[in-house]
Amino acid sequence: MSTPTPTQDRTDAPRLAHTPTPLASTGLLALRLVAGVLLLVHGIPKLQDPAMATGYAASLGVPAPTFLGWLMILGELGLGTLLVLGLATRIAGTLLLVQMTATWVLAHAPQGFLVDGQINGENALLYALLGLTLALTGPGRFSADGLLLRRRS
Repeated sequence: MSTPTPTQDRTDAPRLAHTPTPLASTGLLALRLVAGVLLLVHGIPKLQDPAMATGYAASLGVPAPTFLGWLMILGELGLGTLLVLGLATRIAGTLLLVQMTATWVLAHAPQGFLVDGQINGENALLYALLGLTLALTGPGRFSADGLLLRRRS
């Protein structure tokens, strides 16, 4: 075994110090799987009927509703897939935060937080929070990202 150089110690120590415990990794796996599958469940019907998403975007009065509708579809399908796999998780989490914050601002905030006594837009806010959590924590050990990191080490 070779002795690590001071540079190796410096670069490897933070990575190893921030590796989640198996229990925390299990929690992150559950969070990723549930969020990812639910995003896929939202995105698949929109892919089957893109007019659903583009029409909804048009009803909001946003510019380029066709583009934004397809961005919504691709975001839900692509980010859902990345989260299930645990691949590019911090990036996917950041993009999920951005997409769901925009969804809440454009679609829900104009109506207010309560509509007819019901909470409005809580799903978008929860997805945004899930995205923020994964962007900050990463995917945990049980992920494609974790596997790639272990192979590089």
